[in-house]
Amino acid sequence: MIDRTRKTSLPVREVGHRRLEDYAAVTGPGPVEEIRELAAGLKGKSVLHLNSSASGGGVADIFEALIPLLNDVGVEAEWRTIRGEAPFFDVTKSMHNSLQGKRVEWTAEM
Repeated sequence: MIDRTRKTSLPVREVGHRRLEDYAAVTGPGPVEEIRELAAGLKGKSVLHLNSSASGGGVADIFEALIPLLNDVGVEAEWRTIRGEAPFFDVTKSMHNSLQGKRVEWTAEM
């Protein structure tokens, strides 16, 4: 179980609650049951999502929906955000872009 009381400088981003069943009216019961079956082997596992933005942008939007659903199927998921100054975020953006295929010239300073 994730210890949310542990002292850390990385704040937890609370995302509220959602249930897979909330989507059954759109998807029908089949996909909800299939997801629960597929997730059964992950029950009790922990996942930490870490990013630099608590709101805005695609990652934050995805985490807002994904993390409560992971918790609903028994995966202990949480989202923490990291802090930094502008140069730090310039490097993380370069990392993101390089993972998406952009050529990045890495320097020792980075």
